[in-house]
Amino acid sequence: MVKRSVALAAWGEEGLLLVKRPEEDPEFPGVYGLPAVSQEEGESLEAAARRVAREKLSTEVRLRYPVAFGREERPGYTLELWVYEADLLFPPSLPEPRPGKTYYTAFRFGRPEDLKEAARTGSLCSRLYLAVKVGC
Repeated sequence: MVKRSVALAAWGEEGLLLVKRPEEDPEFPGVYGLPAVSQEEGESLEAAARRVAREKLSTEVRLRYPVAFGREERPGYTLELWVYEADLLFPPSLPEPRPGKTYYTAFRFGRPEDLKEAARTGSLCSRLYLAVKVGC
């Protein structure tokens, strides 16, 4: 089975937007990384990237372009992930969580180098964005 996802590298005046996963998250508990969604059937990559902003950050973005793609075998599925860069059009805020979706518990602004902890824990989108922006 293939799961397609889109992560958003959203930039504001303060820097790169980083989101914190819940402590009970099974993959990356309490880690700051890039916000992401699973691509829905028939949804374009661009629409999924905009949905990250709307659903996960209660904001809108101006998409720049996809900057990275990666594929990774995970238990029970293959993850295909694109990372889109974008500009925040409005300040983000965290919406109320809905059942069956991963929501974030906090956000902050930083730099691509701040994704190193998430990359060490196995975050594919963090590894991809670091490779493009920092070269590691």
